[in-house]
Amino acid sequence: MGINAADAFIDETQAYLVDVPGHQKYRYDRDTQLQAARAVVFVVDSAAVSQDIRPTAETLYDVLANRNMQTSECPVLVLCNKQDDPMALSNARIKELLEEEIDSLRTSRQAGLDSLRGDSLGAAGAGAHGDDDAAVEEKMQDFLGFDGKRFCFEDLSQPVQFNESSMVLGHDAGGLELVERWIADALHQ
Repeated sequence: MGINAADAFIDETQAYLVDVPGHQKYRYDRDTQLQAARAVVFVVDSAAVSQDIRPTAETLYDVLANRNMQTSECPVLVLCNKQDDPMALSNARIKELLEEEIDSLRTSRQAGLDSLRGDSLGAAGAGAHGDDDAAVEEKMQDFLGFDGKRFCFEDLSQPVQFNESSMVLGHDAGGLELVERWIADALHQ
């Protein structure tokens, strides 16, 4: 497992494709690559996502909350792969699970920020952490969606689309053709 990159021609447009694994040890590399991203394909294992929902949602949250992703309104395709597996969940169900988990993550991350800011200590605790205040303010900008409203992908500034695929079925039968079309459309925007 490692980072892979290659030039590719998609719909007569040259694209530089970078594959960064979702594992946390690649977080710095992922954040670095997101600085120049014009489109992101986030691949989810449809058969294992129910067991891996927390780390999957955390990684997707970090991608969506990335400052470059938010300011550039970079489009995201959540590709629900392995649809040929009998245990695979539909993209609609995966979207529901991710929205629920990201909503939960927002709550827990906000509680952590509140404690760093000293909200639990009242006004006397505010600013008690000095240099941490700037870091807290930066993290507050990473909040996804609207405060007081359940998280929903449609509330994000960047477009997020969900599609199903199965690379086992081949290029034309729900495999790479769908991804190539999406990338071509994203690059021509």
